[in-house]
Amino acid sequence: MPLFEYNCEKCNYKFDRLVMNMDSPVSCPICQGDVQKLMSTFSVGVPDNVADSLPPSMGPKMCTNC
Repeated sequence: MPLFEYNCEKCNYKFDRLVMNMDSPVSCPICQGDVQKLMSTFSVGVPDNVADSLPPSMGPKMCTNC
């Protein structure tokens, strides 16, 4: 079940929503306006005992601006 981020085109409210079905309509929880799906960032985690033994250049990376 994917978690998507949305931005309301009417009031500019940003929120996330767990979407069970891709065809489910999503509207703003504040003003019920139309929304636009945003590009989400993500990170990939590794167990702490593995991350601590890696050199800093090989540690987990986080995509912050795709």
